[in-house]
Amino acid sequence: MNRPNRYLRFSLPRRIEHWLQTASFTLLAITGLPQRYMDSQISQSLITWLGGIETVRIIHRISAVLLMLLVVYHLGAAIYHWVVDRGRLTMLPSLVDLRAGWQTLRHNLGMIKEKPKQGFYTFEEKAEYWGLVWGTIIMILTGFFLWNPITAARFLPGEWIPAAKAAHGGEALLAVLFILTWHFYHVLIRHYNPSMFTGYLSRKDMEKFHPLAIEQEASKVSLPKNHPAYQRRRRVFFIAYGILATVMLGIIYLFVAAEQTAQSPEIIPDLQGIEIFSPLTPTPFPEAASPLAVYQGETWDEPIGEMHASRCGDCHNIQNAQSNLDLTSYQGALRGGDSGPAIIPGASGVSLSIVWQTGHDHPGVWSPLEIAVIRAWIDNNAPEN
Repeated sequence: MNRPNRYLRFSLPRRIEHWLQTASFTLLAITGLPQRYMDSQISQSLITWLGGIETVRIIHRISAVLLMLLVVYHLGAAIYHWVVDRGRLTMLPSLVDLRAGWQTLRHNLGMIKEKPKQGFYTFEEKAEYWGLVWGTIIMILTGFFLWNPITAARFLPGEWIPAAKAAHGGEALLAVLFILTWHFYHVLIRHYNPSMFTGYLSRKDMEKFHPLAIEQEASKVSLPKNHPAYQRRRRVFFIAYGILATVMLGIIYLFVAAEQTAQSPEIIPDLQGIEIFSPLTPTPFPEAASPLAVYQGETWDEPIGEMHASRCGDCHNIQNAQSNLDLTSYQGALRGGDSGPAIIPGASGVSLSIVWQTGHDHPGVWSPLEIAVIRAWIDNNAPEN
């Protein structure tokens, strides 16, 4: 039997999906890690180069939405391949992969001479794929907590928000290190694999790395696309997946729009007849005698709210809500504005009330001691009274 000189490994839609995934992952890493390690000079320089913390947050969120849309597409493509094309679920781990892993270990230790034969995807590639699936689930779930902390705190304890922050940052660092070491090594260094660029792998490489896939390809029987049974499966798929995709897109919409801005009519009370005080000049706040006294006891009512009002109240009040942000009330600070919540209880490192102070051109700059007071109050879960 004549065998082709090359084998199709990734179709054009799969390659486009991969490169969109690469773009999303890269942007998420570039804009996420600097927020995770705000104290680093490299992070601050990168944030400045990208246009400031608000621009970085916007890029990060757009990339996150792209990631979620790719999840919707990938799930649909996998179901289509299985249900309509009757393709093998080649990414599912099996006992063959366990044996291949054990034999590879023995081969690397010099205990056996030959490497194990593997199928269309090796056990290393399957491990990487399911690591990506698990990491994506973790990042989306924890990302919801960080994107919508007020909504999350309505249903779950407030301690989950700093826990989600830690998990989000830790998983991001793990993913970046994994891609830079494991993935790049296997596809670019250990053996250059051009299939994600060209779509094809040579017969020599297929026989070397995926010999079982060649045997399975020879025994594969599929219906022509114009066959009535194939067309019937196709119609059922589009109806069922259309419903599923609509539900998933609705969840993504709720993910993005779960929390309202300060201009929402559902949040802003009727202001007619309410007299609002806004100081014409910043009111100096007496510095505490020692920063050691800031770790317990501070609340928004005394003295955190007064600090925000005196430094920030001119621009960010309920009447003159610059960037849709009111910092003269506790709920306004938690609710935040265009850039997100100013205060995230338990997470001073990503609370914009602290992050904004790193900008040298930001008005209403606090003293280092005041920043220490507010940072400690936030890390103490930001009590109101």
